[in-house]
Amino acid sequence: MKIKQDYVSDQFHQVYFTFSAREMDEIIQDVLAAHGLSEREAKRKKKYISELVMEKIEEEIIEREIMNLDVIPIYGRKFRYLTRIHPGNPLLVICQFCILPSDLKIDFPPKIPKKILEMSHVPETVRTIVRQILIENGEYAYKNGEVAKKGSIVICDIVYKRDDYVISEIENQEINLNNVDQPECALFLNSKVGDEIVLDDETSVTVVAKVKEIKNLAVNRLTDAIVKKLNFLNTKTVLEFNKKISDIITFSGTIVVLLNYLAEYALESGSIEFDEYVLDFFMGNEFAPNGKKERDRYLEEVKRDLAKEYIIWLINLNNSNIDPAYMDRIYEEYELDKMLFNNPMRIDGYQEFINRHAFEARVLQYCIDNKIIDKTN
Repeated sequence: MKIKQDYVSDQFHQVYFTFSAREMDEIIQDVLAAHGLSEREAKRKKKYISELVMEKIEEEIIEREIMNLDVIPIYGRKFRYLTRIHPGNPLLVICQFCILPSDLKIDFPPKIPKKILEMSHVPETVRTIVRQILIENGEYAYKNGEVAKKGSIVICDIVYKRDDYVISEIENQEINLNNVDQPECALFLNSKVGDEIVLDDETSVTVVAKVKEIKNLAVNRLTDAIVKKLNFLNTKTVLEFNKKISDIITFSGTIVVLLNYLAEYALESGSIEFDEYVLDFFMGNEFAPNGKKERDRYLEEVKRDLAKEYIIWLINLNNSNIDPAYMDRIYEEYELDKMLFNNPMRIDGYQEFINRHAFEARVLQYCIDNKIIDKTN
């Protein structure tokens, strides 16, 4: 594999990766072996194989090489394939990404008022998290209800008709309202037994749902017995459980607020500015909105997120100190993440999670050491 760097600017970088035909054949064979696919299956699933090969090239091979370059990559990658993926073919890929400017200097506020970092919605957040944990761990039941709301199950008959003539009918269909962001689910919110809901009338055939039954989600009350069964970070009582979650989200929330404040301060002071290559990189991607107001809002979010990355990396390149108590809190945060997704055996991404959160916590440590903020609990 040949690698050629293009130093576009002190904030933006692109790298050309050239894979020989032999290297591509080896990569394709590795992908087939890893997924238990035969040569015959590969011929029938060309698009699927290409996606798997691209995933290996981007997330394993190129990412490993980028980490060994003489620049510090920041915030995302964009890939362009100049040749097609096919056995016996060489491959040329361009990878573009933002980098940390080598001469970066950032203005920090002399002091951040304590009230800026105060977390005002912790009790509500704790209740929301506890409810989600209970649901993920099966501590709930469905009870007959009168009005459908988020989390309800609506049982209905689906009727296809033209004017008053019924073409067909499907009985006892269950609609789960866990995801009310989906338009078809949102139609059932606040519905009652006996309601008829029009699902589609854009053609000559009208689709109507006749609500027959509503089952509302009833989450069990958290008890000491449930806390012991959950076995979360040695908590034994409801009080201990709630306090542990409160401590975790207060710690993580403080870091989020701190990073946002520092980024806004640096942007307003003018110590962080972005060149046209960086801005074009984000404004030209598929996620960029079309409307002017939406694009302006999107660009402000991009600038703030990039500024946070600059701050995180600049501090971590020059500071290795971190309070051991913060590392304990990061470990607890990971355990809470596992609990929320009801996967006690989860180990994927552990080191990445710890490393990233340690990077962010080091910003908190830096601000405390330099008396920009007072020490937090």
